[in-house]
Amino acid sequence: MRVVFLHGTGSAGPNAWPLQAATLGDQAHFLRRVHDGDHPDHVRPVVLDALAPRGHLVAHSYGCVTAVLAAAACPDVVASLVLCEPPFVGLTAGWPQTDAHVAALAPLFDRKDDPTFTDLEFSAGFARAVGMPVPDFTPEQLARSAARLRAFTPAWLIPLDPAIVSEVPTLVVTSGARDIYDEVAQVLEGHGARRLVLAGYGHRVQDHPAATTHFQAFWASVPD
Repeated sequence: MRVVFLHGTGSAGPNAWPLQAATLGDQAHFLRRVHDGDHPDHVRPVVLDALAPRGHLVAHSYGCVTAVLAAAACPDVVASLVLCEPPFVGLTAGWPQTDAHVAALAPLFDRKDDPTFTDLEFSAGFARAVGMPVPDFTPEQLARSAARLRAFTPAWLIPLDPAIVSEVPTLVVTSGARDIYDEVAQVLEGHGARRLVLAGYGHRVQDHPAATTHFQAFWASVPD
């Protein structure tokens, strides 16, 4: 069965999934979104076309939002979901890590259309809020990065129904860092998702040497 991979912020296509690209060969299809700020509703038809008639869907970070929307729209096309560090913070409002995360990010997006809010201020603030180092970009790279960030629809503003993980077999993978992703994973596990912790690779759990083997074992357990 075909496997479609959907990246999050940053690298796209097979560059976002280097271990899986090296291992899975022709079975895998690595999508490249138009740009990182694409609203999930715009990306969803591309995902479903890539999966048709039926396939496994693997997503990372913000790409997980599109993945769940695609599964909810066409569960017969999505054989399974692997969600790597899903940021579904709309499901975990009131949880401590989620509330701190939204409190740090919301003021940035409130000012995203403010011409006095510089690209450096936006990018640096975003990096600090998500626990990443402030990027050392050239002016051109900074402008591209900020444009992508300003185009984001924050995940907490996109309604998602967690019940889809009881319909479509779902594996949620986190780093075990006791952060927003672990809070989301707990909620999804409560709705029937399987949960896997792959520590040591931060937000990019797909770079763990055992990740692909775990993915393959999960796909093998999913009925045709």
